[in-house]
Amino acid sequence: MKIQLILFFLLGTVFQLAAETFRIKLYSRVNEKGEAGLSVLVFETKKIYVTDSEGIITGDVPKPGNYKLRLLRPTGTQEIEATLASSPDTVTIYTDKKQVPKGAIQVSGEKDKTVVSRYKVKYEEIKRMPGSFGEALRGLETLPGITPNVGFGGGANGIIIRGADPDWNTYLYDDLPILYPYHFDGLTSVIHNDLIKSIDIYTGAYPSNYANATGGVIEIETVDSVEKDNGTFQISLWNTTAMIQKKAFNGKGYVAIGGKIGYLDRTFGTLAPDGIRLPRYTDSQIKVVYNFNTEHQISFYNMMAEDSFAAAASTRPVNDPAQDVFGNLAGASIAAGQRFRTTAFRYTWTPTNEFTNRLTVINYDPLGDFNAKLGTIDGKQTERNAYIGIRQDAVWNVSKYLDLDIGSEFREISLRSYGRDIVQIDPRNQQPNPFDTQNPAFTTIPIDLNTKSKYANAYLTMHLKYGNFAFTPGVRYDYLGLTNQGVLGPRATVSYSFPEIGKGLTLYGGAGDYFRYANNLGSSDIYNSETGNPDIRFEKAFKQSGGIEQKITEVYSIKVESFKNEFSSLITPDGFISEPISINPDPRQRLTNPIVYNRGKGFSNRGDGWSHGYELLVKKSNRPGQRDWFGWISYTWSQSFRNDNIIQRFEGDNQIRSADEERLLYSLYSNSKEQNTSFDRTHIANIVYGWRYEESTQIGLRWAYLSSAPVTPVIGDDGGRFKNEFNNQPYFNPTYSNNPFTAEYGRTKRLEDYHRLDIRLDKFYNFEWGYINWYIEIVNIYMRKNPNGESFNNNRPYSINNPNTTEAFGTLVLPGGQVIPFFNIGMEVKF
Repeated sequence: MKIQLILFFLLGTVFQLAAETFRIKLYSRVNEKGEAGLSVLVFETKKIYVTDSEGIITGDVPKPGNYKLRLLRPTGTQEIEATLASSPDTVTIYTDKKQVPKGAIQVSGEKDKTVVSRYKVKYEEIKRMPGSFGEALRGLETLPGITPNVGFGGGANGIIIRGADPDWNTYLYDDLPILYPYHFDGLTSVIHNDLIKSIDIYTGAYPSNYANATGGVIEIETVDSVEKDNGTFQISLWNTTAMIQKKAFNGKGYVAIGGKIGYLDRTFGTLAPDGIRLPRYTDSQIKVVYNFNTEHQISFYNMMAEDSFAAAASTRPVNDPAQDVFGNLAGASIAAGQRFRTTAFRYTWTPTNEFTNRLTVINYDPLGDFNAKLGTIDGKQTERNAYIGIRQDAVWNVSKYLDLDIGSEFREISLRSYGRDIVQIDPRNQQPNPFDTQNPAFTTIPIDLNTKSKYANAYLTMHLKYGNFAFTPGVRYDYLGLTNQGVLGPRATVSYSFPEIGKGLTLYGGAGDYFRYANNLGSSDIYNSETGNPDIRFEKAFKQSGGIEQKITEVYSIKVESFKNEFSSLITPDGFISEPISINPDPRQRLTNPIVYNRGKGFSNRGDGWSHGYELLVKKSNRPGQRDWFGWISYTWSQSFRNDNIIQRFEGDNQIRSADEERLLYSLYSNSKEQNTSFDRTHIANIVYGWRYEESTQIGLRWAYLSSAPVTPVIGDDGGRFKNEFNNQPYFNPTYSNNPFTAEYGRTKRLEDYHRLDIRLDKFYNFEWGYINWYIEIVNIYMRKNPNGESFNNNRPYSINNPNTTEAFGTLVLPGGQVIPFFNIGMEVKF
């Protein structure tokens, strides 16, 4: 009997040693992620396993072969046939097909997105991109046609798209406006990453449903369903973020909440110069969705972001004024803040699979604060450019050959500005000196502006499809009551596909007219009848582009595109345009001097410009649900130009003219010269690589190259004619060439090129409830001193060392003087 038991034990041991250990990942195509926390029964062995946070289970079967997997869901069971066997790789098993989920509000007539001048990035591809600090929006900087702002702080608050100013872009969160994409630190976006599903960026001929952008459109699409309650918590050296998504209303809806708080001033504040308080910020996003049934859905949104920054230069003199970086600014102070809140209620009606209509009520409330004091400058201003609007968007699948997008919108705009406005007395003075008390270059006037206006638009887009041919004509009409102007913007895209070439070859092109009115902070002064020009018109861009996209395999693709943009009616500061007779804008003088003559309007539409270029994108996508590397190479060659078309008094022009003669000459003649924009970079290249080579480890690399942006060379100084009253420090004002026939005139100087290498390493620890991700990110690993323009030290006269080249953000200087790469260490918890 003992021998039989021993033999039985040995046979059982041999059987166990011969068992096949399998490792599989259950992946949902619909949700585009692994099935986490799912109980799985292997029917033949009667063993139950539970998937981890990535949808992975490891088990054993007696021998390789086909087995029946029974997925035990709260709503019922699902059976899948699968081959289980030992393998060095994780085998992906798909649990569904990409189809409309039952009970969801989706339609077959949902808008087709154009291939023309559009790049789509998935959240998974850019979340852990090196150099982006985990910010999905920062990943857009690696795409063709995009010029990043490589600075630090508020100046890095936007991307440049195909030679258009950063303020000309429109950023949308589920088709709702946000004022600015990044916080004051220039590192962190105002949107929580884990609420993002995907991002579409339109760099050229975008569809007619998008409004008020002559640059590009960045459309952020958020999560549209919650299959399981989940959340994340992340802490890094300069901020902490949190997010939770929870099913609600007995499974008929969900709630998604995210937010962050920044404390850069606390962690890196000691590295900043004395008197500077680094940026602080907060943001939050709330989304609540309720489905009555398959026809009716309501959604509620509330988004906000708030930023602040402050600096004050000491009034105490130092022994060596040349070593005092802020000596010339003694007694100066500045405080700046901005915020926005977007609240919306949305109702979606889907009576059939071929039609859907969406009605959205929006309350958009952006605000900016500015407080500055320097010499004769002493201003404080608060501005709020809010609107309340209602918008309707419909999608109709008329037939297999035709889809229609139809929409309209109405807004009630309120432009509010109050405080003490800083006004340059002579806007034509290119070198105003704030310490000139004898003939001040600036003055301050009290303001209390309240400008109201109505705005309306309507659009129509037709998606015509026949075989492999697609033609999408569209038209959009915009009207601004403040200026009583309406503009009509026709546009169209066309494409033809050859599916038999590789995995698909597409030829495409597009063109159209696009318009915008100034709605960013600062626009209240532009349109106001007392301080600005109420006759300002819409700015215009004519965009045209064409290209080719080849899908080589399921994961490899290449895209080549050329473009040209023509900008006209650009709003520009104008020291000549005036109102012959008007009410005195200074309330302090209205009783004694109520009428003024030739009041300067300050702004006109005389500016124009253009840009052109070529783009290349070679991309390798990762295979869904598998450990696979991904990456892309992008390259852009481009040039961008501007001309304000304002008459200039050049060197050698000594003729004496009266003010009336100056205005007459201005109306008849312009001698200004076209110049490169300050952000023009001829060559831009990016290499991005990411690989999760095992379940617990991921590595990423990113290399960026940008040719130098142009600067205007300094040729001298004004001799230090004025002094700071606090420390008697001379203030040297730089001078520039005023001769258009010299090589130093305008933005003609280029510095060294910019390039850097960033790396990131992620380590994952998986648990039944989720995972913990520790990561380290190193920016500019070879510590290159990249230029970011020139800086003139007003403490010193012009010399071979003044101005000097300023360095772009990318390194840290420790208190002992040691230079190290900028880095970030953090932890993310997913539950």
